[in-house]
Amino acid sequence: MNKILKSKSILKAFLIAAITFSCSTDDNEDIAIPPSGATFDAELFVSEEGGDMRSVTVSADGSTGAEITSKVAFKTITNNMRRLYITEEVNGGAPEPFVFTSQEVDEKPDGSLDLVGDDKKDFEFQINLPAPMAEGESIVYTFWATTGRGDFRDVSKRNAIDATALGTITVNYGTPTIGSGINEFTTIILAAPLADGTSETFLSLYNSTVYKISEGEETAALWDFGYYYGASGLASLASTRDYPDSVINVPTISGVADAELNEAFFSLSTTTSAEFDAIALSSDLDFIAASTNQRVTTLNTGDIVEIVDNYGKKGLIRVDAITPGNGTDGQITLTIKIQL
Repeated sequence: MNKILKSKSILKAFLIAAITFSCSTDDNEDIAIPPSGATFDAELFVSEEGGDMRSVTVSADGSTGAEITSKVAFKTITNNMRRLYITEEVNGGAPEPFVFTSQEVDEKPDGSLDLVGDDKKDFEFQINLPAPMAEGESIVYTFWATTGRGDFRDVSKRNAIDATALGTITVNYGTPTIGSGINEFTTIILAAPLADGTSETFLSLYNSTVYKISEGEETAALWDFGYYYGASGLASLASTRDYPDSVINVPTISGVADAELNEAFFSLSTTTSAEFDAIALSSDLDFIAASTNQRVTTLNTGDIVEIVDNYGKKGLIRVDAITPGNGTDGQITLTIKIQL
């Protein structure tokens, strides 16, 4: 499905499009749905019954501030839908949670959209989606519904329809260019853990965000690894799944079962700092092989660590600085290059 997007029609229609639901309940309230006969730049329909439209592509003209108007509909037979996950990929970059700016919605702490109501087997949204504004730019929006807390990097987790059920709306301006296929995170500072969980100790490679241990079940699924300063191992990194219980028991303090925490595999690399700096493409990291170690210890400034995350993405971590010890002063500073 392809359409040509005209910016004038965008700005006239649905300047502030309310998110609306169509739900089937025994005590159904008068819930508004998109007006009959309304037209949209993109219409997405994901259904357990089939006969749906899961992939839609439209073209934008690059107008500043332009948006496309979309209708997003989901329908299930078996399971109730509790959350809607939406990501955006800009110019071939890593998918990130879509953040609503012009519409007020009920977002959960992990960035997913809370579906209100008792029976959630059928809903429709009107959503304004920003369009690219320059030649060669592209934005891909991905949607999927879950029966509970899902995972922005794993469409299959608690997917309400099946392990691969999702919809995409691609908005192009001209011919999209291809990115490098890697993310680079600089000056990532992880603090030594504090017993009360208030230290910013865990990192998500998905969004480069550093999280406090106490931030709990809504964000723990995003964490990939954390920092600690061991009695004998000194400066150390460990996957969220294998983080030492003697330091912080992550399942207990986060409320997330051990089986749902992310694994990550580490090994010290022979890569030099100059070689690290020269890495520019995803293929430059293909040489990395996953180890069986989910911890790496006795780190020193200048060390480079190979990592393969829970989703098979390969990367390198450079240790830029270490402030030894535990407590409020202990920390490690990292630069990371990881495949998208």
